[in-house]
Amino acid sequence: MKISFLVQDLSDNASGRAYLLAKILQKHFKIEIVGPMFGGEIWPPLSSDKSIEYKYVRIKGKIKPYLQLMHLSRQIEGTIVYAFQPLFATLGMGLLHKIVNNRPLILDIDDWQYGFLKEQYNSRPLGLPSLRVLAFSALNFYKIDSYWNALFFDKMTCCADEITVASTWLKEKFSGTVIYHARDTELFNPDKFDKSLIRKEYGISDNNKIIMFFGTPRSYKGIEDLITAVKLAGDNNIVLVVVGINDNDLYAKNLAINAKKILGEQFRLFPWQDFEKVPKFLAMADLVVIPQRSNYATVGQVPAKIFDAMAMAKPIIATSVSDHRKILNDCGWIVEPQNPKQLSEAIRHVFENPQTAKERGSKARQRCIERYSYKAAEKVLLGIFKKHKAFQRA
Repeated sequence: MKISFLVQDLSDNASGRAYLLAKILQKHFKIEIVGPMFGGEIWPPLSSDKSIEYKYVRIKGKIKPYLQLMHLSRQIEGTIVYAFQPLFATLGMGLLHKIVNNRPLILDIDDWQYGFLKEQYNSRPLGLPSLRVLAFSALNFYKIDSYWNALFFDKMTCCADEITVASTWLKEKFSGTVIYHARDTELFNPDKFDKSLIRKEYGISDNNKIIMFFGTPRSYKGIEDLITAVKLAGDNNIVLVVVGINDNDLYAKNLAINAKKILGEQFRLFPWQDFEKVPKFLAMADLVVIPQRSNYATVGQVPAKIFDAMAMAKPIIATSVSDHRKILNDCGWIVEPQNPKQLSEAIRHVFENPQTAKERGSKARQRCIERYSYKAAEKVLLGIFKKHKAFQRA
């Protein structure tokens, strides 16, 4: 049996969750990942893996993209379609395939896409510029950042045969089965890495206390709060390492410039890394911080990087957003969002209590193995796919 994974943009981190769930199911089924590509290439962390079949079109023009996406939809071969996020290029194409070919359609929602756009438009002043943006959004309905795209398909989720979600908030809103971002706990195994050797490779002293943020920088992720907290901590041996900077992203570039001004040599940055390299970078860290802010964009989101850090047995500080408190109960530290002072106090506490930090890190890894590993997610996913007649016919 073949499963077609439909993603909203193969050149962006939006395809990350689909890729990881595809890796879990790959040993049971043939997999293809299908979607438009708004950038010039497949998202770098995915591009080196040749075991996955990708089908895509490079989106060009204004009217032409609709024709391109219709052409791409005819290339979907799956016995079952697994659409990621309720959007035109995913749920929309999946519904078309379901109607035309009578195929089961499963929808995955890993964050509230309409919430992202709602947050963005709420921050704009009322007036003609906002109306122009909304009008442009209607003309470019196929785009990920189209307000009307997100709003329309947010109301169409009931058309899916099955829904999987990545947080309890999303489950309450859309129903479905919770599948957190799973991790390969064999690949993410701290025993396989020499922390001191890796630090030497990247020119970081063993005397430094590394705080790491791993992921694509966005304003709602609270990295500015983390930069301020590191400064407030008042320890010159602390180095904030941010991994995931894209030089072509204006926000990320400005963030890096600002961080350098505030922290100087206490700030290091690295570009995007292939998934296989993530555990190596995390092995360098003494502490991982996930400083999400609280707003419409984050209310239903659980960052995948929380599970990376858990699998690598790292001490973790996260803000009290979405399911963080539930996931890190007794194996991490929780602080209030948008509170750099409280975050700095938590950072100092972790570094002043190394034995407690080590114990919580070990407990976090054990919990990740039991609840958030590939094996744990595989059991739930197979249960979902086995419900459908297409599975029985294959």
